[in-house]
Amino acid sequence: MYRPIFSVLIANYNNSQFLDACISSIFHQTYQDFEIVIFDDASTDNSKEIYKKYAHNEKVRIFSNAANKGVGFTKHQCIMQAKGEICGFVDPDDALVPDALESLVSLHVVHLENSIIYSTHYICNEHLAIQQVADYVGQIPPDKKSAFIYRPIISHFASFKRNLYLLTEGISPLYLKAADKDLYFKLEETGPVLFLNRPLYYYRNHANSISLNTNVQHAYCYELTAKFYVIARSKQKRNTLQAMHNSLSTIIDGVLYVCLIEWERKKHATAFSLLWSSFMLFPSITMKRIIIKLLSR
Repeated sequence: MYRPIFSVLIANYNNSQFLDACISSIFHQTYQDFEIVIFDDASTDNSKEIYKKYAHNEKVRIFSNAANKGVGFTKHQCIMQAKGEICGFVDPDDALVPDALESLVSLHVVHLENSIIYSTHYICNEHLAIQQVADYVGQIPPDKKSAFIYRPIISHFASFKRNLYLLTEGISPLYLKAADKDLYFKLEETGPVLFLNRPLYYYRNHANSISLNTNVQHAYCYELTAKFYVIARSKQKRNTLQAMHNSLSTIIDGVLYVCLIEWERKKHATAFSLLWSSFMLFPSITMKRIIIKLLSR
């Protein structure tokens, strides 16, 4: 039987508290043809102490950024270092059920045309005790893209074919949040997606979750920016815009919010480039939303 290598990707920043449990859940998989690629984004906690435990393990490869680059940059680097034909991200504060890799690989080897094959997940508390199964994950209708609809969504555990990722522009370093959305939207442009209606992933909700709690607004605006770029990449921009669940005004508001974040981070070239793209694509609505925001201050 064909047994492709599965690259389990971990982009870590200051999650040493949970990282060891995450890695352990991967080593306890029923499917053992895997590698673990860890890319550290200049952590300042004791993550290095965790890495030392796996320094001589041939299944684990560890890389690091010299300075903090953000989740978008780091996740792209994970994929570029991967050697497996199938990849999937596990956040360092989460974990996998024992047959997660086996379940998804068995589908990938049959459905060669699918870019993403994904499951639903358990929503857990800080101690990884299950609270419920996520009810917002499901099969994207064949005539839709996940960027166009509110529900269902693509989420954990999402696996994808690396060769199809390489056909895309890759995850943009712009994304400090919602990098997974950028990944899903781009992969959907390379092939259909398939949903496995089983929870294969433990999603830990805790005080420092990157897309929960106080980070919700940031994550939403980065997701809207990813949708803006879906329109920008489309050859039929009008049809793509009309298919969106969100209004153009809402999408542009998200773009302007991210522009402001980048400006405050002194990433002036990035902020200007994003703003210029918005003006070039939708000049009237971009100017209108800027004026409204200025008058409301």
